[in-house]
Amino acid sequence: MFGLAVAGVATMLSVGTASADPAPPYVDLQAFGYVSCGGPLPGRAEPNSLIDHGWVTNNGPGVAHDVTVWFNGGVSKSAGELRAGRSLQIEQVVPSWGCPFRAIPVTASTSTYDLNGGNNSWMARN
Repeated sequence: MFGLAVAGVATMLSVGTASADPAPPYVDLQAFGYVSCGGPLPGRAEPNSLIDHGWVTNNGPGVAHDVTVWFNGGVSKSAGELRAGRSLQIEQVVPSWGCPFRAIPVTASTSTYDLNGGNNSWMARN
C-alpha cells in the first residue's frame, strides 16, 4: 500500500512538471524576534526600557514584493522588494519600570505570494 502511494505521488509530480503553466517562483519568508532590556530613556521617569527586535528574511528562491514586518503596537517597516537572502529589520523601544517578562508577536507578510502561516511569525521574548 505504501509503495502504491509513493508511485501515485511520483506520477502526479511528473504530470505537474510537464504542465505548460508552471507555478510562479515562491518565497520562504521567516520572521524572528527577541526582546532585550535597556537602560533609562532620556526625559522619562521609568528606570528601564525594553527593546523589541524583529526581522524577516527571504530564504528564496523568488523575490518577495511589498514585504512588511511589524510588532503589535503599531511599529512597522516595509520594503517594496526583498530578494532571496536579504532581511528587513525593525526595532521598537518601550519605556518600562523594570525588566519584566515581555512577549510580543512579530509578523511578516507579502501581498505577492502566499505564505505558510507557520513560518512568518515569531513570539519575541526577553
